[in-house]
Amino acid sequence: MIKIAWFGKHFGEEPPLVGTAGAGTIFFTGCNLRCVFCQNYQISQQGIGKEYTVEEVANIMIKLQNDGAVCIDLVTPTIWYKQIREAIVIAKDNGLKLPIVWNSNGYESVEIVKEMKGFVDIYLPDFKYSDDELAFRYSGIKKYRDTARHAIQEMYNQVGLLQEENGIATKGLIVRHLVLPHAVENSFGVLDDIADMSTDVHISLMNQYLPMHNAHEFSELRDMVSEEDFERVHQYMLGKGFTKGWVQGEKSQECLVPDFTKKNPFPFVIPTESERL
Repeated sequence: MIKIAWFGKHFGEEPPLVGTAGAGTIFFTGCNLRCVFCQNYQISQQGIGKEYTVEEVANIMIKLQNDGAVCIDLVTPTIWYKQIREAIVIAKDNGLKLPIVWNSNGYESVEIVKEMKGFVDIYLPDFKYSDDELAFRYSGIKKYRDTARHAIQEMYNQVGLLQEENGIATKGLIVRHLVLPHAVENSFGVLDDIADMSTDVHISLMNQYLPMHNAHEFSELRDMVSEEDFERVHQYMLGKGFTKGWVQGEKSQECLVPDFTKKNPFPFVIPTESERL
């Protein structure tokens, strides 16, 4: 069995994962991190969701394809990777043609990523921290930086740089990074690590932090990210030589918070402008 919180056509991902028709997104319940600021805490930490068989998950993928989605977007899939791999095999045997997107938090073993080789077309990991003290303080895990760095390197080795056809992603790597308040050095370190891999990697620099869930327990997380700090990270990224990807526009955070207690958790269609680099 696999626990899923919601599935449907979703318009909140990066432009080549959405197009005009939307991503076929499946939000899985549970997560191997416990981020105090998680916007999806209802499903990552509170367990909202319903159990499905592997065969039913395969049928969901086919339904999303039939509904016109441009990809199958698997959100926080890591803890369910074995069952998901089985579902992909069944779905492909039944006519699934869409690219598979692995939309993860970046904290996964190289072994798991290797297990998904050939099953995933597009990797979409977060790279949250270069500061392991922050990773432990905010997400309760150790050695995040090395774990994510090695996992993302393996993803890159498998699928390479992002490829698009008619504006729709078909294969490759996109790395997301959420800028946190009062943590520009953390962001600089993340960008350094990605640059060591390749400055041709597509970066999605995210400006949607909100002090949600248990963030209020940390004084520094009660603040929003200042425009000045976000721009410092943006300029650092450009200075490193990154020329591919997206930067979220201002006020993105106000319209990107889902409510998984509702039938449609997403009150928006296209929530924010993302400027291409």
